[in-house]
Amino acid sequence: MVEALPLTTIGIIIVIAILVSIIVKKFGQNPVLGYIIAGFLLGPFLLKFLHPTDPLVVGFSEMGLFILLFYLGLELSLKDFLAAGTTSFFLAIIDILLSVAVGFAISYAFGFSLMFSLIIGLMLFCTSTAIVAKFALDNKIMGLPSTQISISILILQDFLGIILLVFVTSFSKSGEAIDLAISAVMFAAAAFFVVYQLGQWVEDWLTKNSFGHIEITLFSLGIGLVVATLASVLHLSTALGAYFAGFALAETEAGRRIKHDIHFLRDFFLVFFFVSFGTTIFFSHEAGTVVIPSPDVLATMLGLAILLIIGGTMAHGIVFSLFGPLFGLRRGEDTSRAAILLGPLGEFVVIIATSAVVMLGQKEALLLPTISFMVIAVSVILFQPMYSKMAGHVKLFGMLPRIFSTREHSTVAAHNDESMEHFKRFAINMFVVLAIAWVAVLLYYNLPRLGIPIIYSRQATTAIIFAVFAALPFFRAMKAARHILRALHIRKIPRAV
Repeated sequence: MVEALPLTTIGIIIVIAILVSIIVKKFGQNPVLGYIIAGFLLGPFLLKFLHPTDPLVVGFSEMGLFILLFYLGLELSLKDFLAAGTTSFFLAIIDILLSVAVGFAISYAFGFSLMFSLIIGLMLFCTSTAIVAKFALDNKIMGLPSTQISISILILQDFLGIILLVFVTSFSKSGEAIDLAISAVMFAAAAFFVVYQLGQWVEDWLTKNSFGHIEITLFSLGIGLVVATLASVLHLSTALGAYFAGFALAETEAGRRIKHDIHFLRDFFLVFFFVSFGTTIFFSHEAGTVVIPSPDVLATMLGLAILLIIGGTMAHGIVFSLFGPLFGLRRGEDTSRAAILLGPLGEFVVIIATSAVVMLGQKEALLLPTISFMVIAVSVILFQPMYSKMAGHVKLFGMLPRIFSTREHSTVAAHNDESMEHFKRFAINMFVVLAIAWVAVLLYYNLPRLGIPIIYSRQATTAIIFAVFAALPFFRAMKAARHILRALHIRKIPRAV
C-alpha cells in the first residue's frame, strides 16, 4: 500500500515556520533565520516532530535546493554578468581571496582541520543579495555608485560561489580533482548551449501553436531537473546542472516570465530547505541522535562566529579602502558603504554547509550546521547597526595609507576588427563542440546507470546524441572559419601598382 502524502505534517511545518519568521521579521531580521529556528524547534532537539532523515524532509529539501539554484541562474543572465564589468570583477576577486584567507586563518587557529577551515572561509563571501537589495531600496541608496558596485560584486560572487560549490561538492565524490574540474567546465559549457538552444526552439514552437507561458515554464523546470540529474549521474554536483540550466534559460525571451512563474514555487520549497537545515543543528548523522556540545564548545563556536564576522568586515574594509579608488570609488563614505553592504550573510552559507558536510569527520560535521547558523545570525544582526555607525567605519579605515588615487569610470570600446569577431565565434563554437564531445564520452560510460531503455547500442546512442547537439555549433564554427579564410585571402591579394 502506498503511503499518502502527509498533508497534515506539511501544513504544520508551513504554519510554524511562517509564525516564527514573522516574529523574527518583527525584530527587523531576515526571515531565513526564522525558518532555521523553526526547523530547530520541530527537529529532534526539542519537539521531535521532524527528523533530518525523514523522506519528506529530505525530498522537499532537495527540491528546495534545486529550485533555489535554478532561480539564481535565472536571475543572473549573461548580459547582467557582462554588465558587471571589469571593475566589479577584479574587486570581487580581491575581496573573495582576502575573505577566504581570513576565514581560513581564524578557523585553523581555533584548531579545526584544513577542510573545515576552507569551508568556513568560503562562507565569508556568501553575502545575501536579497538582504542587501531590499536594504538599498528601503534606504533609497540604490542609485549611489558605491551601492551599484556592491550589487555588481554580489552578482559576480553568486556566480563564483556556484563554481566553488561545484568543486567542493564534486571533490567529495570519487574521481581525480583535475578530471572533475575539466568535466565540470565541459558540462557547464555543453549544458548552457544545449538548454539555451532547446529553450529557444521549444519556446518558438509553443508560441506558434498558441500555447501559453505555463507550458514554457513547465518545460523549463523539467529540463532543469533533467540536467541536474544528469550532472549527478556523471559524478558532478547537481548544483552545476540546476544553476547553468537556469543561467541558459535566462537568455531566452521567456526567461523573465519563467522567473516570475516559479517565484512562489521557490518560496514554498525554500521553507522546507531551511527548516530541514534547522533540524540538523546538534544532530549527529553517524550516531543517529542529538549530540549537544558542552557549554565550553558552544561558547567557543559563538566566539568563533563573532571573530569570523569581525574578520570578514575587516577584510571588506581593507579591500575597498585600498583598492576601491583604483576602480572609481572615493575614499570615505563610498568605500565604507560598499564594504558594509557586503556584510550580511545568507542562504549561500546554508547551501555550502549542506553540500560540504559529507566531506568532514563526525565531530566537525556535527559542528558545521551550528557554526553556519551562528555566522548568519551574527552578520545579519550586526548589519544595520554597523551601517548606522558608518562614521566610525570611515574613521577606522581612513587610517590606511592611500595607495591609489580615485579614477573615473571608463568604458571599453568595442573592437571593430571584423575578422577578430569571426575568430571569437569560431573559437567559442569549437569549444562548445569539444564540450559536447566530452559529455558524450561521459554519457557513454554512464548510460547504463540512467535506467533509461536504449533502443540502439551505447556507441550508436552516444554518437546520435553528439551529432544532434554538436551539428549547430560545428556549422557556426565552419561559417566563421570561412569568413576568416576569405579575409586572409583578400589581405594577401597584392595591390595594383
